[in-house]
Amino acid sequence: MASPAAVLLVRTMLFTVWSALLAIAGLAALGGPVTGAWIRTHGFWLGLAALCAGQFVFMAAVADRWFPYADRRMVALAEGGVFVGLLISVGGFVKGLW
Repeated sequence: MASPAAVLLVRTMLFTVWSALLAIAGLAALGGPVTGAWIRTHGFWLGLAALCAGQFVFMAAVADRWFPYADRRMVALAEGGVFVGLLISVGGFVKGLW
């Protein structure tokens, strides 16, 4: 059986890599070279969604575990704001499909 500290360390590494990949993909879609009509049309919304998803994954899966006694109102405000940004960007992407 693994120790709780080892489990926390492994979870932290996995979720940090996952959130970093999402954020990097989002930044690449937002500021990368635009080479196709489809990405020109939908790249902004996809990039924003991936960037918000990466931030939300990191805050919910890593920061909440490392700082369990953080002020819950501030945590809810930060995570809620990023989640609203994620919903808006997904909505903008879906709206752009029609």
